[in-house]
Amino acid sequence: MNLTRLVYYSQRNPSEALDVDHLIETCQRNNGRLNVSGLLHYNGDHFLQVLEGGRVEVSALYHRIARDSRHSNIILLSCSDVRERMFPTWSMGLHQRMDDRTRQIYLRYFATDDVNPETINVESLLDVLQDLSVELAPRVTIDQT
Repeated sequence: MNLTRLVYYSQRNPSEALDVDHLIETCQRNNGRLNVSGLLHYNGDHFLQVLEGGRVEVSALYHRIARDSRHSNIILLSCSDVRERMFPTWSMGLHQRMDDRTRQIYLRYFATDDVNPETINVESLLDVLQDLSVELAPRVTIDQT
């Protein structure tokens, strides 16, 4: 089975209610069953998410996300086969803030902390997300049952 990594950006639809804790609990439960891992960065205005897993599972999950009314202006940044997971222990990690530390991480890789999804370098974005994931604890493991 091929391992696929998909990265997307979307804006939060402010007219839709969003309970981030419930969203992450649901993602962790469903992704664990599908053997999908990843990380979601949410700063209150937009989402950046990485999904990793089987090609069919990641594709189906992305299409479900794209139909979710909590998202608007969704942009697929990258989708490719990869050799290994970047977030192997996360059924879905969440980084939820844009504080000074987060800005420092962004500014290490980009000229600004304002992400433009039309011009972003996806490899640098993945580096940002990996750095942000280090700050997250406790780790959430993939349920392989």
